[in-house]
Amino acid sequence: MTYLCAGLAARGHQVTLLTLDTSIPDFYTLPSSVHRERIHLPPFKSVGVLGGFLRLWQMTRALYRTKPEAAISFMTVNVLASCFLLRIPYIYADHLDVRQVPFSRKWQILRNFLLRFASTVTVLSERDLHFLQVHHPRWHAQVVYNPALVPPPQEYVRPAFMQAGKKYVIAVGRLVEQKGFDRLLRIWQKTRCEDWRLAIIGGGKDEQALKAQAAQLGIADSVDFVPPQKEVFSAYAHAQIFAMTSRAEGFPLVLLEAMALGVPAVSFNCTGPDVIIRHGMDGLLVPQDDEETFARALSSLMEDEVKRQAFGARAREVTTRFSLSDYIDAYEQLCQKAV
Repeated sequence: MTYLCAGLAARGHQVTLLTLDTSIPDFYTLPSSVHRERIHLPPFKSVGVLGGFLRLWQMTRALYRTKPEAAISFMTVNVLASCFLLRIPYIYADHLDVRQVPFSRKWQILRNFLLRFASTVTVLSERDLHFLQVHHPRWHAQVVYNPALVPPPQEYVRPAFMQAGKKYVIAVGRLVEQKGFDRLLRIWQKTRCEDWRLAIIGGGKDEQALKAQAAQLGIADSVDFVPPQKEVFSAYAHAQIFAMTSRAEGFPLVLLEAMALGVPAVSFNCTGPDVIIRHGMDGLLVPQDDEETFARALSSLMEDEVKRQAFGARAREVTTRFSLSDYIDAYEQLCQKAV
């Protein structure tokens, strides 16, 4: 959202970024040309049905204040319902695998109804597009890939958590079940070498459980749990391999960021990585849930510096394959179409 808002504002559009949780400060910085609007919507489970109407009222008032000609929603029911009530054309950006819907049945029905009136529903892969064309043909689906940003041209200082003389496998993401770091720890137990370390960068509710698992597996001395980093590009720049063990993905920005800095990747073959990684060219794809094969693939790359360098050189092509300008072009055109 930050890059999209900044890109559209740079092209002369008036852009407002509206977020729905005031309990957490902004992690990314917006340019002054983007208007920032904040409201706080309590979780639906904590307020019930009557509170749900209050949430809808708050959301609708916030949208009415900004009076947009078009809205791009990265969330679902409340935003879409408010746009529907105010007759604001809306584009819904789905950033998950659309075949895995994390909603109850009643929310699915409401969401599916509202998306029939969306100007466009954007998805992250041709597979998702085909799925929606078959099951939801009235959603006007279109593929818009997430962008791979060109890293700032600078010398990246080695992060303090990275020990001198050690090679690093790095993984980045929220410490939750979906990201599969429990699987990564089991894999690391099978692959670790004396001069290699694993760094997991991120925060989340599973942090203590993952640290306990690392201790139980006897690998705590070779694993670093690192809090979220604003200067994560420095970590990518000094890593040798990026590992992704997610159970489900959309189109992971962390994978794009790592590859943009020339880091070869090993990933389970789920939606997103299967489009980004060109198997055998700039990384390795492993059948989903096959931890043994993942361990062998990771070991083979750790042991072959020539292959790592060749993969890394080709990985940088991700910034032209999925460019930021193409991403902004796509949403600018969709907004113009919606208006």
